[in-house]
Amino acid sequence: MNRRLKIGIILILISSAAVIAQQNQAYFSQYWVNGLAINPAYAGSREVFSVSMLYQRKWTGVEGSPTNYTFSAHTPLKNERIALGLFMVNQRYGIQKNTQAYLNYAFRLQTEKGKISLGLKAGASFINEDLGSLLSGLDDPTDPAFASVEQIYVQPNFGFGVYYYTPRYFVGVSIPDMMSYRLDTVSFKYKSSLSPSFYSYLVTAGVLIGKSDATVKWKPSFLVMYRSDYKAIRFDINSSFILFDDRLWIGASYRTGGSYPSPVLVGNMEVYITRQLMLGYSYDYTLGGLNNALNGVHEIILRYELGFKLKASNPRYF
Repeated sequence: MNRRLKIGIILILISSAAVIAQQNQAYFSQYWVNGLAINPAYAGSREVFSVSMLYQRKWTGVEGSPTNYTFSAHTPLKNERIALGLFMVNQRYGIQKNTQAYLNYAFRLQTEKGKISLGLKAGASFINEDLGSLLSGLDDPTDPAFASVEQIYVQPNFGFGVYYYTPRYFVGVSIPDMMSYRLDTVSFKYKSSLSPSFYSYLVTAGVLIGKSDATVKWKPSFLVMYRSDYKAIRFDINSSFILFDDRLWIGASYRTGGSYPSPVLVGNMEVYITRQLMLGYSYDYTLGGLNNALNGVHEIILRYELGFKLKASNPRYF
């Protein structure tokens, strides 16, 4: 088989997998904790210097399944109208490694009951595709067409978001990635596009039900994502209960639509070890029998907040 044709076929397969991965890689089950992943306007909304790390392992029953590591940090500045943030993702998906780094800027305005934030992010994805790692699966592992074939791409991107929040509820709208990349099957190179026909539009909202001194509080929230290119809508509805003087948050989500062939149930739990340190975990269970093959999705998140100034009687729930 012609070398160029072989590489082209594999790149097309990789590209298809990458598009699927990119559809989900920045959206996590614990989206209400990992807010910078979906909306740059979330920067500074904790009103302290907030640092978090997340580990996500998808489909543990599939060899080479996606693994994500994220790091985020954001804080308001001395001029409280301005907040800055940093969000980084390191993803491994089969033979592909994708490292993303984004700076976030938010301009915030005080309203009568809360704040409205306008956010921008800018950065890039650094993608490494190692075709040489496929040698062990070939009939002829010495085939020179695949030996030491390594593709490296840099894909700049930027996004926009609006976020309004009060102590009792929040609403956010965002376009996380305004540039899209598709593989050209003639040149075998990725081509960029700013066309809105490839945008993903996200809407999130949540509300706190119950007085601040109540024994049990309820925090329902939702995320809706619409992908223009696939004309697909994803719904993610979460219901969490806050217990034991806000120390334990426990809840569940129902997700359907988008790239998910079957509905997904998510169980989540956040434990506040101290008022500043939070440890969270979630598990995705795919309905319809697929979970037996995929073995679900695990997420672990750790958040620590410096310069803590929020009183226990007025904690921040979003």
